[in-house]
Amino acid sequence: LDPANVNVRNSLGVCYAVLGDYEEALQQFAAAVSLDNREYMAIYNIGLVHWLLGRKETALDHLLQASALRGEVFEILFQIGKLQLDLHQPHAARENLEHASRLRTKSGGIYRYLGDCYAALDLSEKAIASYKKAIKFNSSDPAALSALGCLFDGKGENPDISLMFCRESVKLAPENPLFRHRLGALCLKQNHLEDALEHLEAAARLGRDTAGDIRRVRERMEGRN
Repeated sequence: LDPANVNVRNSLGVCYAVLGDYEEALQQFAAAVSLDNREYMAIYNIGLVHWLLGRKETALDHLLQASALRGEVFEILFQIGKLQLDLHQPHAARENLEHASRLRTKSGGIYRYLGDCYAALDLSEKAIASYKKAIKFNSSDPAALSALGCLFDGKGENPDISLMFCRESVKLAPENPLFRHRLGALCLKQNHLEDALEHLEAAARLGRDTAGDIRRVRERMEGRN
């Protein structure tokens, strides 16, 4: 090991991170930064490791530092936007995600997160357009399909289309409690009670609080009988 080589230090940090030794990874990235305080990739990697460790505010600080040093890197802007969404900062996330989308116009992932961002800002038309782009580039994106189904339902679109998107999302990601809950709630709304109960109970088993919806399904079933 050449201890004064920035690239070697950064690469070694990546190796430790891949192996799950995050504290050692942080030490190697910090060593790289101490050798060159403008080494934006090492600063970016420090941010990612802190994020993996659940230190989201510290992670964001480092990602923003990396972006200040190198502002036109898609991955840095994308990760900043994702983390800002995670921290419930959709207005800040919008700026970074839109910037990232201009740098890489054919990335399904960026459009999915842009959809999440617009949805958080109650910009439903923009959210729908972004989710459609996400599905165009990745037709098997369960998050975009589920969200699009809910947005179509909220707009009063064809109920069969809304249901189709939500069903497909659960088919692709059956262990996701949110997608199960959305599908169950939509089935309940459309009076598909047996299907609603199946998906709401599955969501509950996966840790989602669906007790209220399950109660409403059972009440309707009893009333029907």
